[in-house]
Amino acid sequence: MLIQTGKAEGWLHLDVDSVKTWATTSGIKFSNASPKVIPGRGIGLVTDRSLSTRERGKPWEILAVAEDLVLSVEAVKKHALFDKDFREVYDGLGDFGKTPRGAILSFLLFQASISCPHLHERFGVRSPFTDYVKTLPCELLPTFWTPAELQLLVGTTLAPAVSSKLKSLRREYDLLCERAANTRWFQIVESILDFDDWLQVDAMFRSRALDFYGSCMIPGMDLASHAAGERTNAFYDRADGQYYLWLLEDKELQEGEEITITYGDEKGACEMLFSYGFLEEHMEKAETLFLSLSIPEDDPSRAAKMKVAECAPGFKIIDVSEQEQPNLQEESRTNANQTGDASAEPEHSGEIDWKGDFVWLLCITEEDGLRFKIARTIDGEEELQATFHDHELKAGAADLRRLLSQTPLWPVYRLRAIVLLQQRVFDQLQVLFQSQEDLQETPHGEGTEVREAPYQQAMKLRRLEFELLEKAYEDFERQKVELAESPVVQQYLANMNEEQQPGPEEDFS
Repeated sequence: MLIQTGKAEGWLHLDVDSVKTWATTSGIKFSNASPKVIPGRGIGLVTDRSLSTRERGKPWEILAVAEDLVLSVEAVKKHALFDKDFREVYDGLGDFGKTPRGAILSFLLFQASISCPHLHERFGVRSPFTDYVKTLPCELLPTFWTPAELQLLVGTTLAPAVSSKLKSLRREYDLLCERAANTRWFQIVESILDFDDWLQVDAMFRSRALDFYGSCMIPGMDLASHAAGERTNAFYDRADGQYYLWLLEDKELQEGEEITITYGDEKGACEMLFSYGFLEEHMEKAETLFLSLSIPEDDPSRAAKMKVAECAPGFKIIDVSEQEQPNLQEESRTNANQTGDASAEPEHSGEIDWKGDFVWLLCITEEDGLRFKIARTIDGEEELQATFHDHELKAGAADLRRLLSQTPLWPVYRLRAIVLLQQRVFDQLQVLFQSQEDLQETPHGEGTEVREAPYQQAMKLRRLEFELLEKAYEDFERQKVELAESPVVQQYLANMNEEQQPGPEEDFS
């Protein structure tokens, strides 16, 4: 536990004054704001004076960051050119080291270990990033929750996400250990390194990374805390080879107020807790959630459908109750009219929208015209090919949805989808409801296995997801009734009943 030890002993930690000193000497220019301790939340950015864009006529600059201080794949590659110890590790990682995650996480771990005073041998080349790691706190992401705390997530969409993430992190850590085993760095640090350190650098990256001209970490910029909606008062941009933080237009701040950015207002409660370790106190809707779907084991085309899907096996529920639905729907209809694609038309008119092409694979069988065959490529290799009424599904389930929407039976297929989605929502509600009472009574706080913060965050997530699932169930019920009453569905059901009626020659008496 190299990183936790370093934070506890102080050699991997900088106080607020040291953070500002490091930042200014490393190429970060603070204008009108400074790093300050925010009670209960660590170090943030606080205004040095009153700021008003309206009075000034142009945005106030908060800070500027030199481009060579941005931690990206390119920055990691450059460091490897003159640090032979790190280059040995970087080259050994192969393709994983070329990804933003692989490059940045391994680099953060390497830089953290450089500062360790307990090692018998020195290695590596110090850089501004060596001290940057010292400015990053240990985040309480769900990947650090105890088994008792993770039990609180039963029935939420976060439970499978954390389980899957921990397995993925273990595979990455094992890969790092295997590929770096013969490097000088690993042989020096192996005795004090463990899986927790990989969890730590993952948390640093996930909670601080910005998808901005590529996935990267921007020192200084990441001091700004998250605030959604109207509470966001600053934005970041790039110009003239530097990265800037500016006050938003029409925002006014008094001296001593905190600078905030948005980590993404579209992120749902599950994603916020998963990536950042907290749910904002003002967050009163789950916003979105993702539910998995599975093709029944008795479906003879199950393996083939999974192979050609080309999408995640599930669907996302989106709460649009406070969005400008008429405008969104009108925009979708305009796009549909312009392209002639009926699949671009909105599928909702209530408080819930959903996205997920995978469901169409569950709705369609060979009787409907779905076919699978083995085709030979121009290279002579065999590949599975899916078609719907002789139209190849080159994009998998997305193509299936498009083709279904162009058939006269589109309302029938939509009804099948809604029935499936509603049942999946019901199943999730049942798991949440049946586990709620016992988990709510879980002892928590000092002297227990469950810390207060994880307990409160888990209970809030459970409430928000339950409310969204209830709303989705009701909205799907409304859609189901509307679709069942459509002339196309009525005629389809009538035809089905006629086919099932015994013929004149049949006698069931």
